[in-house]
Amino acid sequence: MTRNIPLYSLVIFPNPEQSTLIKSYKQLLKNHVGWFGSANAAGHITIINFENELSLQLYLDRIREFCKSVVTQKVTLNACDSFGESTFFISPDKASQQYLDNLIIDLHQYLGFKIKKAHAHLSIARGLNAEKMKIAYELFRNTPINLQFNCDSFHLRRFNDQTKQYSDIIEKIDFGK
Repeated sequence: MTRNIPLYSLVIFPNPEQSTLIKSYKQLLKNHVGWFGSANAAGHITIINFENELSLQLYLDRIREFCKSVVTQKVTLNACDSFGESTFFISPDKASQQYLDNLIIDLHQYLGFKIKKAHAHLSIARGLNAEKMKIAYELFRNTPINLQFNCDSFHLRRFNDQTKQYSDIIEKIDFGK
């Protein structure tokens, strides 16, 4: 069987209270537009994915080493935005965007991957059409969004074939340790 979804995903999670809030945003949108991609996914910022166990094992020690030199920073995500008519997300403020994008680019380059740019974001919905995107913007138009948390670690998640989500946390990798 060919896997369309990478087996492992390295991500940044907001704090638990914010994760609950993001879950409520997804549920609200789902109640208005029906199911969408990432409807049941925990709120996260994707850093890098690995297709299989072998590819992860090739890089895991280097990821841990990289994290030792990362300086933590308070990040703020405070605006709704979208990639075209497909993905609706919460975006970081300018300083946080620069920090998170640099973190993604620096890790990719440290691992030997070519990457020119990144666009860190926290997806609310993927796979929307124009009508559903319009509803998403209307729903959140008057919703004040100000997610602030200390970005101090990566979480390595494994895709769970039963839940069809990245629900299995394999490891938390702290920065600066």
